[in-house]
Order: sequence, then structure tokens, then C-alpha cells
Amino acid sequence: MAKDTVAALIIAAGYSSRMHDFKPLLSFEKTNAIKKLVQTYEACGIEHIYVVVGYLKEEIIATLRGYNVRIVYNEAFDQGMFSSIQKGISAMDETIEAFYMNPVDIPLIKTQTLERLYEAYAREKKGVVYPVFLGRKGHPPLIDMRYKNTILSGNGEGGLKKVLETLEDDALHVDVCDQSILMDMDAKEDYFALLRYDAMNVPTKEECLAIMRLNDVPEPVIKHCEAVGKTVLALLNEISMCHLIVDKNALLAAAYLHDIARHEKNHAKVGADKLCAMGYASIGDMIETHMDITVDPHAPLNANELLFLADKLVCETEVCGYEKRFEKALKKCEGNLEAQRAIAQRLEAVKMIIAKIENCTCKAFAYG
Repeated sequence: MAKDTVAALIIAAGYSSRMHDFKPLLSFEKTNAIKKLVQTYEACGIEHIYVVVGYLKEEIIATLRGYNVRIVYNEAFDQGMFSSIQKGISAMDETIEAFYMNPVDIPLIKTQTLERLYEAYAREKKGVVYPVFLGRKGHPPLIDMRYKNTILSGNGEGGLKKVLETLEDDALHVDVCDQSILMDMDAKEDYFALLRYDAMNVPTKEECLAIMRLNDVPEPVIKHCEAVGKTVLALLNEISMCHLIVDKNALLAAAYLHDIARHEKNHAKVGADKLCAMGYASIGDMIETHMDITVDPHAPLNANELLFLADKLVCETEVCGYEKRFEKALKKCEGNLEAQRAIAQRLEAVKMIIAKIENCTCKAFAYG
């Protein structure tokens, strides 16, 4: 099926009473919740975007002026979200074959999530496709229009969730690495959590775990990556007084994901390419140099060097110190001069990074 027969149904009609502020117009960087959702669906190539309005409809209409959206007014918006869903479905063009159902209070959905749902729907032809993050269903479900009348005939008791529960035999659950599918903003603290999440612009630790599982990373490798993450935190604490500019969240994400392609040839480059393809170029850059790195002894310590060092300090899941690890590596490559030369270069890089840390902290390095 073609994507031009898929629609987005954004519900923005309620009072936002628990929030004590109007959710659709809450700020996110240089935009607001409703515009951010519309922009996300546009970026995904969804041409048919229906926005159901009710309370403060004129404000939403004004903020969406210039966007190619269809505004649907639900005069019975005070009867709850299900009435707005029914109104939106009733307004859809007859050419629409399926639609994403997205409440405005879940505004940070990623385009890669929408793409995964669409690809699964086009491939499997299931009636309801749910995004799932680490075992938990979230929004937006992608719903086939063959269930239009089923939804329209619902009495509203239990909302859309109750209707969809009856369709479980025709449902598909799709794993995604997008924590925001579970992040709504019912209350102010939820909104503040979304702001912090949005500002990170890198995967959370939980999203890193989901990314590794989607890439079939073995459990022992996941444990190793977690150990490298802990070592990165220890190194950051060690240099905390050095006033270095390092994006802690990005560095931690790179630590958790550095071996995402460990069992592939040239795994550092392959892993970097995977992260760049997901839109995380800064993380990909760090991952690409976690095996081999060129250290400028005169330049300030940087995030790539910290990741490289942390990885060389960890043997599987334990901090063992670089000397023990390199001794083991050299012994393993005994007789292979090219491999031993590469290991010697890595060892020299480790020593140069440690010298930078010692110069910065004015004390002996404690992890080697």
C-alpha cells in the first residue's frame, strides 16, 4: 500500500484540566506541542493530517495557520477523547486506508517509530499495529480503516482502548527504541520530564538497551557496555574539576552502544554508521574511534578519548586496568606482528590519554 493513503489523527480537543495549562500550546524549544506533532508527521511523509479541536479551538487554528492540516471541530468535546476520535474518523477522506491515532499529550514521537509502524503494517496487513518499548505498548497505534464502523459504533465506555482490546487477534506489536511512546503529559511534572527528555537529543539508557535488543546484541556484550558506561561515569567524576566541555549524556549513550556491532567486521565503523543512520551523528563519531584513535597530546581531553580509555579499562564486565587487558591481548595475538603492532598503538594512545588526565587533575591516575 502507498503511504499517501495513511493519515494522522491528532486529538487536541480537551480541557487539559489536570495540567492546569493548555497542552496543545505548551512550548517545546522554538515550537509547541501541536506544531511539533504536525511537523513530525510531515517529516514522515504523511500528507493527510487531521487535527480534532474543541476547547480553545481558535488558538489551535491560529497556531497551525500555514500548515497543510484538516481541522475538525468536535462540538461535543466535553464528552471525552473517544467522541473526538469518532469525529475525526468520520471526517476522513474515503481514500484513507489506515491512520495513526495520536493524542496531543504524547508529542515527542520520533519519525523512525512512525516508519517502523508503517513498514510493519504494509508488510503484515494487520488491523492494529502498536509500538512497544521494552515490553510496554504505547502511542500511536496505526489502525486500519476496516475497523472504522467498529469504532464509530462504540458507546465510549472504556474509550478506544476498550474497542481495540476486542481486536487483539488482528493486532501486531512492533518493538521500537523510542521511550517517548510512553511519555504523556497529564500533569506539570510530566511536561517538565518531556522537556528534559527533548533537550537531551540522545538516547536514554533505556533507549540504548532497546536499540541493542533490536540489533540482537548478546547479553554478555550488553553487560560489557553497561560496565563501560559505569567507567565513563567514574572518569567524568575524576576530571570533574578540570572544566572540560563534554556532553555527558552523549558520552554515556556512546558507552552503552559502542559494541552494538561487535560481531561484525570493522565493528566500530559499522556501529557508527548505525547510529548516524538513526540521527545520532555525535554518538556515531565517538563509537567510530573506540577501537583505534589518534591522540593529540597538545589538545584538550575530549569525549572520544574518554570512551576509548573506558573501553580499554574494562575486561568483559570488570575494571581490570589497561596493563592487564593489553597483556592478555598481546598474548592472544602472539606471532601476528600486524595485530601486535595495532595493539601497541592502542596502548600508546591509552598512556597519552592518561597523561592528559593526570596533567588535568594534578594527581596519579587511579584506574590503571
